[in-house]
Amino acid sequence: METNRRRKGRKLLAAGIAGAAAAGATVFAVQFASAEEAAQDAQACVRTALPIPEGLVSTGVSGMSDDGSVIAYYALPLDQSWPDGLGAFPRLYSDGEVTDVPMPGDHPRLYDANSAAEAAGYATGSNGRDVPYLWSGGELTALPAGEDGGRAMGINEGGDVAGLRQTFDGGVPVVWPADGSDPVELPLPEGAKSGVAHDIGDDGFVVGAYYDENGTATAYSWTADGEGAALPVPEGVEGVFAIATDLNGDWASGQLWVSGEGEKAAGVRWNLAEGTVERTGLDHEVAVSADGTVAGFVPGTVTKAAYQAGDEVVELPGVAVPEWGGDAAEEISADWTLIAGDVYIETDDAGLPVTNAVVWDCA
Repeated sequence: METNRRRKGRKLLAAGIAGAAAAGATVFAVQFASAEEAAQDAQACVRTALPIPEGLVSTGVSGMSDDGSVIAYYALPLDQSWPDGLGAFPRLYSDGEVTDVPMPGDHPRLYDANSAAEAAGYATGSNGRDVPYLWSGGELTALPAGEDGGRAMGINEGGDVAGLRQTFDGGVPVVWPADGSDPVELPLPEGAKSGVAHDIGDDGFVVGAYYDENGTATAYSWTADGEGAALPVPEGVEGVFAIATDLNGDWASGQLWVSGEGEKAAGVRWNLAEGTVERTGLDHEVAVSADGTVAGFVPGTVTKAAYQAGDEVVELPGVAVPEWGGDAAEEISADWTLIAGDVYIETDDAGLPVTNAVVWDCA
């Protein structure tokens, strides 16, 4: 299942990002001609459902390699309530083949994968603490995290894993090196109570967030040498709660809340090479490609999967009905042409939505 691909990387030193933040970064809008040409016809994105294992239902995407060759998703059995039945079944999809990943514990998920079909995720153990896992070479390994547990969130092409080691205060961001050496703790800035590493590039650059004593999150980054810097926030906003969750080339993405603007989060993307930031036209957390195209869903009463190239938001073909909003784009490939997410199938006997993991091919 190995595939050659362009992987995550970035060029700007963290010091440059910190300088942009201190100077007051401005909101930017960049046009991406290749994506916008395809965006003229949303139906150019062809939707294909991922296999639903026999006896299971309500599948959802939880991660994807940057080239789109490996997709992590999960399925729930028919006799469990939506959406987080305790015994979910994680899977990897590649080249038409589905691999069952026998991850023990409650709420098991694989949150990222690389082109070698290595994947990182976590599940809740019998003691109520999370256990970080690495799937590699057809074997599942619990990563060392200490007695309080931890979470594995991202993996790069070399097999390095980013996540957190859980503590009484919340957590410490860590990287588990691919060589099997001890996890490396990433330093937190003064005033931080906890933090998390969400994604890691091939060069060891990491994005995530730290939390202060009030629980407010600040999007943050670390170089491979452990040098940390806050990512900028849009100009003129205060009371921001921001988290960086995805990294691809010179771009990072995630979500932010602005005090006084309601309970919904906005998708956000950072141009790391420019040290700039933009609130996207998509709600909640967004994924980002290597040219800055983001994927998520359109705000509104009915959830609609979409991607945004430049300023243009393009809805993806889905099957959402007025009663429920079950469509969302969760992942996007480095070249932006492949998007993975979920679409609504039906409403179950309990009156709750059932979804199917899908891929939109926009090439």
